[in-house]
Amino acid sequence: MDSYYCIVNLPGVPVRDICVLGASHDSAANQALAELARTWVGFETLYLYCGERLVTVLSNPALGFAPPIPDLDLADVRFATAA
Repeated sequence: MDSYYCIVNLPGVPVRDICVLGASHDSAANQALAELARTWVGFETLYLYCGERLVTVLSNPALGFAPPIPDLDLADVRFATAA
């Protein structure tokens, strides 16, 4: 079973943080990601993964989306802006 985790991008910071989410399916993981966005002040983008599968990219409404990650198939990825 793959774990859900998120990569946190901070503006102007070359190092990214990783946060593991306690979820068993995409919907629960997206809810946990929304909660993380509310509590992680100053993030630029949050990339939600299940194992190696990119699930959601969430942007900070004050900053917009960071430049896209190269060489990824983004056809099934949900893009959203945090509330």
